[in-house]
Amino acid sequence: MALVLPVFAAHFSVQADETPRSTIGLAGGKEHLSNGSPDWRESSLQLDYGLAPRQSVGLGLTRTRRFGLNDTQINAGLVTPLSAALVLSLEANASSSHHVLAKNALGGALQYEFARGWLLHGGGRSTRYNDVRVNQGLLMLEHYFSNFSTSLAWRPARAFGTTAHGLELRASYYYSDRDSVGIIVAGGKEAANTGGGVRLSSLRSAALVGRHWLGRDWALNYSLGHTRQGDFYIRNGFSLGLQAAF
Repeated sequence: MALVLPVFAAHFSVQADETPRSTIGLAGGKEHLSNGSPDWRESSLQLDYGLAPRQSVGLGLTRTRRFGLNDTQINAGLVTPLSAALVLSLEANASSSHHVLAKNALGGALQYEFARGWLLHGGGRSTRYNDVRVNQGLLMLEHYFSNFSTSLAWRPARAFGTTAHGLELRASYYYSDRDSVGIIVAGGKEAANTGGGVRLSSLRSAALVGRHWLGRDWALNYSLGHTRQGDFYIRNGFSLGLQAAF
């Protein structure tokens, strides 16, 4: 799942009247492709700064190597409440090299808690590649109950005069106030750079994701993923990250 709409879910592990702690994290990942292409590699640095209750800003830097080409991308984001039940998320990114990654992207979303433990997310994103602009949408229903959460998302994408549709299902188990493990399965079609440019291709993917706090100030983030990108290739990979809170 290389093409995801980030920052569309604003989650906080603190009480509503508390300012979230700021975090800084380093992460790295590797994916093996079945078609003989060089392994994908990615490293990132991300800073998220808590400003006020349910409000934060973020700034990140990512380095990738895909299909033997290096790219650098910067991103910035804002999460802020509009009311007790409504949260706004904004994000932008840009790449000066954009060999494989997008030139730039701008997106936003709203999260609405319409009942206790029930959230509705809706948003959109416009992404500019070298040869095409891709417009994406998101509509997601999320539910928290006991020590679990589940969500179902519809992700339409418009490119080359054609609309593609994707579905994503997530389920998470929270084994402490801050620790969690979850699975993500997705299918449908998406706009992706498959090495010869951006194309609309079918997608089947599954991932195991988690976060485990090693103490009050340090957390380990991890993921294992499997993706079938149409008839182009199969990707199997992992990522590991270390996050510090202050």
